[in-house]
Amino acid sequence: MQKIELDYQHNVRDLGGLVADNGLKVKNGRLFRSGFLGKVSPSDIEKINALHLTDIVDFRGVVEFEKRPDYKFDGVTYHNFPPLVENIREEEKNLSDANLLWFVDDSVGGFRHMYQMYQTMLTTEAGLEAYSNFFKVLLNEDRRVLFHCSQGKDRAGLAAFLLEIALGVPEEEAKIDYLLTNEAMDLKIEELLKIEKKKEHYNERYHQSLIDVFSAKEEYLKATIDSLNEQFGSVLNYIKKALNVDVDRLRSLYLE
Repeated sequence: MQKIELDYQHNVRDLGGLVADNGLKVKNGRLFRSGFLGKVSPSDIEKINALHLTDIVDFRGVVEFEKRPDYKFDGVTYHNFPPLVENIREEEKNLSDANLLWFVDDSVGGFRHMYQMYQTMLTTEAGLEAYSNFFKVLLNEDRRVLFHCSQGKDRAGLAAFLLEIALGVPEEEAKIDYLLTNEAMDLKIEELLKIEKKKEHYNERYHQSLIDVFSAKEEYLKATIDSLNEQFGSVLNYIKKALNVDVDRLRSLYLE
């Protein structure tokens, strides 16, 4: 798995090289996870063009997708698959920098919000549709797909986890990839706290919730895994039965 260094997005990596339980490896240059690509430097554009992407899947909400679009790379098909119910409503009350005031006087509010979101995001109607559509894109022939949300942490983080499990990557290795996002999020949190500490509403309770909201935590991922195990018997069963993914075909396309 290789990190791709961009000037304006610090959470981009190629899933190539991850080893599946059958000993095969994920092909290099085929599957990429990222954060929002709305701001790119000339160097960033050159590096992304060199990936020869066929598709970009954006898990952000409809308003995010329309008001803050990705840079348009030539020859790339763009898809918008929002898995959060609130992201498909016109008013779109998704968690963003603008509405973090929800947590001003609640030191566990951020953690509780994220934990509950992870328990349910994959099994709502919106979640099932979004991730099913994601795999449909992947199951087309000869695709080179980059997928992202806002930070590349939650909506895209779960997409990466599901994809890796579908490809046969051991759960512990998929967890490691999920937690690697914290290397990028540490920068985001540091920048955000510098701004928030100057505001009148800032306090230590708010500080803790901000950290929890913008961190990839093992507890969040465990909430997802436990929920899917309870409802479907395993994460892989969820992928096969609830998302209707042809796992054998997926592996034939992306493993070598």
